[in-house]
Amino acid sequence: MAGWYGRKSGKGFSDYSEPNSPKVEQCECTRRVNGIAARMLAWRTRIAAVIPANFLFVVATVGLILSAVRIVHMFRARAVRAFAARWGLRYIGPSAPPTWWWNPAHFKIQPPLPGWISHFHPSGRRIKQAWNVIEGQQNGISIIILDAVIGEYRGGQPCTLFACHTEKNLFGASTSANRVVQSDGWTVLHGTWFLWFSWTMSTKQLDGHMATLRASQNAQSEQLI
Repeated sequence: MAGWYGRKSGKGFSDYSEPNSPKVEQCECTRRVNGIAARMLAWRTRIAAVIPANFLFVVATVGLILSAVRIVHMFRARAVRAFAARWGLRYIGPSAPPTWWWNPAHFKIQPPLPGWISHFHPSGRRIKQAWNVIEGQQNGISIIILDAVIGEYRGGQPCTLFACHTEKNLFGASTSANRVVQSDGWTVLHGTWFLWFSWTMSTKQLDGHMATLRASQNAQSEQLI
């Protein structure tokens, strides 16, 4: 009835039941705009909810990894201090690499480390960082033991260097796990190696090397007598 009245009532009236009438087209456009706006709002809401959650997860994961590394360094330093006390050596530290979350481009030599370490390249690689430094003497021979990172550029591998201020090799023959190298009057035991990678020596291994060193010195003393 309304549609018929719109067709017969003259100017200013339209049949709203027709699909192409202006009123129907206007309503359809409004519904489309509202639908697009609703979808955009929902998309923004999802993005705002997902990004903070992922960001917090990444931050928490990185924090856990760094905390675990720090705890490992803490227990390592405690064991190295006990080793130094057993053998009458002096623990200097530090207990962790100065920049333990990344490797600096240049290694700064500080006492008691001798200057030759700055150009000492164990296995052809530069020393990037040093920590858990121990110094002392064993039967008159100066000893320096340190954990270090060796490598080039920003990368590197951890290892332990056991250096004696003598040109005589008191450690015995080199093995696949421990390599003996000499530089500027020092004999250095570089270990521990597994395949193509190096790692720090355990304090049990250090005890064994100290016992070997003492036995070698005693044997040489007896030969002189």
